Amino acid sequence: MNIVYLVFGTKIENYQQAYFSIFTALLHKNDDDKIIVITDDSTLFGFFEGKIETIVINQDTIRDWEGPHQFFWRVKIKALQLVAQKYPQDSILYLDSDTFFYKNTAVLRTALQNGNQFMHLNEGKLSQLSSKTEKLMWKQMKGKSYENIIINENVAMWNAGLIGVSQRHFECLDLTLRINDAMCADGVTRRLIEQFAFSLGLNQYSELQPADHIVGHYWGNKIQWNDTISLFLRECLMKKYDLGTVIERVREMELTKMPIRIKESSTQRKLKNLIDKFYTNQRPVYIKK
Repeated sequence: MNIVYLVFGTKIENYQQAYFSIFTALLHKNDDDKIIVITDDSTLFGFFEGKIETIVINQDTIRDWEGPHQFFWRVKIKALQLVAQKYPQDSILYLDSDTFFYKNTAVLRTALQNGNQFMHLNEGKLSQLSSKTEKLMWKQMKGKSYENIIINENVAMWNAGLIGVSQRHFECLDLTLRINDAMCADGVTRRLIEQFAFSLGLNQYSELQPADHIVGHYWGNKIQWNDTISLFLRECLMKKYDLGTVIERVREMELTKMPIRIKESSTQRKLKNLIDKFYTNQRPVYIKK
């Protein structure tokens, strides 16, 4: 099984998150599992030399992967196709960088080998979801057909923070890409298109199963997790831990005791934005030369 990450761009937080997720993967994976990082800067992963494989992409590749409609997250589908083409005999377990393993991967590995497919969790039927984006998507697509899949009241949106693709069903990635491009061409609001395309494409080949009992996804509490990870990485750097010591420190951490989502009210969010707008730093002081 190939455990795959896609990390590119200039946001250092994404690389820090990926580092921490890789540490947890090294702790919980099977010895035969390979970790692959697709990135535009392999030098940022030198700490893992000999333990992971990096596949380097450049800005031209990223622009090409965005496709005819220049959809940013289409690159996720193309990245998985690249790994599937390079390693056609090995299942893929893709993870966003803001994830962590907290249990052994054996159950997922065996299920993937047997033809099962995974996404992180079932977020619910699109017709019943409550965010503005999801409501708009349902309004735009209700009753339509994409690649002969009818968008009815029962189709589900799955979270794409984890995507498990069996080596038996790699053609589902081609289907996912066609669905994604058809939705872009149809003018569907874009924020969740690739996630919904994966939800439909993978499920056509094997009924999707959740993996949140193995992997955590802290998209709903990134500030706290980013702070914790940043402090941890500073400790590793300043104490000059080798990789083995880092992994033992990760083993000691009680990751399941930190919330992965904290619901913030819209009023609270608006007040924060208002305060930030009116109370910016007005009098910065610099060193005089």
